[in-house]
Order: sequence, then C-alpha cells, then structure tokens
Amino acid sequence: MKTETKDITIGKITIGEEHPCVVIPEGCDNHRGNLDNAKALAYSAKEAGAEIIKFQLHLPDEEMDREGMRQTSSAMFSKWGDLYGFIEENLLSVENHAKLIEFCKNIGIQYFCTPFSVRAAEILKEIGGDAAYKIGSGETEDLPMIEEVAKQGRPMIISTGMTRLDEIDATVEVVKEQGTLFALAHCISAYPPKKLSDLHLGAIRMLRERYGVVVGFSDHTMPEGIAKANGTVVSENEIIWSALAHGAKFVEKHFTLDREAQDADSRFSHDKKTLKRLIETVRNAEEAMDDTRDVFETEKAVHLWAKRSLFARMDIPEDVLVTREMLKSKRPGTGIRSKNYKSIIGRLTRREIKKDEMMRLEDFF
Repeated sequence: MKTETKDITIGKITIGEEHPCVVIPEGCDNHRGNLDNAKALAYSAKEAGAEIIKFQLHLPDEEMDREGMRQTSSAMFSKWGDLYGFIEENLLSVENHAKLIEFCKNIGIQYFCTPFSVRAAEILKEIGGDAAYKIGSGETEDLPMIEEVAKQGRPMIISTGMTRLDEIDATVEVVKEQGTLFALAHCISAYPPKKLSDLHLGAIRMLRERYGVVVGFSDHTMPEGIAKANGTVVSENEIIWSALAHGAKFVEKHFTLDREAQDADSRFSHDKKTLKRLIETVRNAEEAMDDTRDVFETEKAVHLWAKRSLFARMDIPEDVLVTREMLKSKRPGTGIRSKNYKSIIGRLTRREIKKDEMMRLEDFF
C-alpha cells in the first residue's frame, strides 16, 4: 500500500513521491571559510549535474558553550582544539553567505542551508536564504528551536541521527502544530559508517510509514563503500540502490573540492567526479525501480508461448454442458486463456472436442 505524503519544495525543486530523487551535495565547511572556495563548490556541484547545494550557517556563540565544547569535543577535533575552534576557523560569514546566495542564483543552482540556531534561521530569512531549512541531527530534539524555525512556515528537512523514535515523535508533533511542511532524513551520525549494520536502511521505510512524510537518506558513507571484515567491499552503489528501494526521495552526501584536504570532512566526501557518478547511480536505480506492472513490450515474445490456454482433459461429445473436470491447462497461451476457465463451465458444446485439443470460443454456445 502506498503511503500518501505531501511534497516539499526548496525553491524550484520539488521533493516528493512522484518526482525524481534529489541528490543534495552538502558543502558543509569544506570551503574552510573562503568565499571563493564556497563558490567553487557550488559551481563544481552544478557541473556534476546537481540542481542544489547545501551549506551551513554557524554563529558559534549562539549554538555552543565554549567550555562545554572543550570538554566534550576536543578529542574528535584536536587539530582545532575543539568543535568551537573548528567552526570558528572554518565558518563562512553572514556577509559571504549573502554573496553565495546571489552567486548560486546567477549560475542556476539552488542554495540550501542548515541554520544551527534560531538566530541563524532568522538571518537566512533576512538575506534570502530561506527557501527551506535543513535541521541537523544535533538539533532534532531541540524543541524550542524547532518550534521557532517551524513558525517561519518554510519547508524543513529534519535529520534523525542520534535520535530515538519518541524524540522524533515530539519533533514531528511540534512541526505539525505549526502547519509547516517537512520531510525527514534517515541519518547515522558516524563519520563515516564502518559496518553495514551501522546503516539501518530499513528505517527509511519505517519513518515514511510511521509519519506519512517524504523521507530521504543523509549518508556519510565513503564513496568507496564499506569494507567487510572478510575483505569484500559493499559499494556505495549497492547502498544507494537499497536506500532508494526503501523509498528514499533525496540523498544528501558531503561534498568537497579535494578529498585529500586536511579538514574534518573531505576524506569521506564526494568530489566532482564521484558526485557525477552518484547522480548517475540514483538515476539508474530509479529507472530500474519503476513500479509499473503490465505485460511489457520486451515480454511479449515470451508471453505468447509461456502463458496457458484451456485444453480438453478427455473426449467431450457435442451438445453437452462443460464441467470443471473436462478442462486442463497447457501452453501456449494462444487459445482461451486458462484464467478464464469459469466462463466456459456450464456452456454447451457446438461440436465434439477431442482429448488434448485446444479449445476455442467458437466451440461453445
């Protein structure tokens, strides 16, 4: 049974059940705070075939406590001291975000952004970056922020990493109270996932059925896929095909100019070459996963001999009523199709029909 969901729009881009899956490159902070790099990310994504690119608007003191970040994130972000230091060094200023929005308009790619605070969402509205909002997994259960952002009435994509179902329930309730259209992104907040069991791709279908909204996949798997303990590799293509089979209608992947860059995300991000390949993978999967069921043109030659017709199980005299026991089915399917056997039972024979003879409509009154 198909779940009825409502489309969401990000500018001119529609995400929904009857629309192609949207690939969203996530520029994150891979520009390292440089506007020219951010523009190059947008241009490179467009050249790879993307219609949209996502960035992040950080206001460090609005979203983080400096001492708390030192205590909790210094191990993961030791190169920069802690997460606060990383963000401070790599963020794109509000002024540069405004310039980036204009640049994206000029080259024909949709700017999309994650605000990491209520104030950041307000600023995006002020500078024209509010086509829609992406809510990161860290903010999914931040109900005060969710409520304030939802009040703007702009479409939202909400990631679900590190979040239990009861917490997603509460978030969904808050957004629905505001009447705001939204989608959910299945996300595993591992950078990158190292085991297939980390992916939990069945959650895509579960979220779609539980909440009746469009669901996508925000993925941090490396473009090379996941290596198993036995040395075999499950490719990213296989993972993406599985995600689409479970109903993902958008795929978000980190994006960089240089996968060798010494930053936090580039090693598991896509570059222009692999992003182009990813988009092709999504299109190939969609082509194969069309849900039409019919007798297709490519099947018709087989259909002719593989289907079954009605034959006489015994000699059947002229002028008798046909019973079920007189019938059997055999190939080919060029006579009265066996599926229609009930329409023959009880009819009167016009002539004698020999055992194993194919029956024809003209044999009956």
